Amino acid sequence: MRRAPSRALGLVPHLFVKDVEGALFFYGKAFGAVELFRNVMPDGTVLFVELAVGDTRLLISEEVPQLNALAPGTIGGSPVLLTLETDNPDDLARRAVFAGATVEMPVQEMFFGERYGRVADPHGHQWALTTKREQYTPEDIHARTPPEI
Repeated sequence: MRRAPSRALGLVPHLFVKDVEGALFFYGKAFGAVELFRNVMPDGTVLFVELAVGDTRLLISEEVPQLNALAPGTIGGSPVLLTLETDNPDDLARRAVFAGATVEMPVQEMFFGERYGRVADPHGHQWALTTKREQYTPEDIHARTPPEI
């Protein structure tokens, strides 16, 4: 009997931070995240907290070096950009900055058809805040790309 090939059921980012409670406060205030479930190890270390962010999930865990679960500050930054689609990236960026994020790129209309900006949260994770405005073909995007890019 042949088995059906495996398929992915969803993708859930899992972020490591040095201050779980601070991160939960930030993500709640900035992005409206709501805690769904918390799993704590016997020694009190937060194994993970599952958050709802809009229709998606986000896991937050305490940095645990012996498990190679390292926060961005420990490794000199994060190579990952988390993209959060929203109907109002300007408002979400304002909320994020009010909650402690720093602006890396102001929200603006982009040549690829989105209103897009980037912030860094206080825990070292980078976030793109975006909404689709226009659906361009790859040729349209190529023609609209600024020469400096």
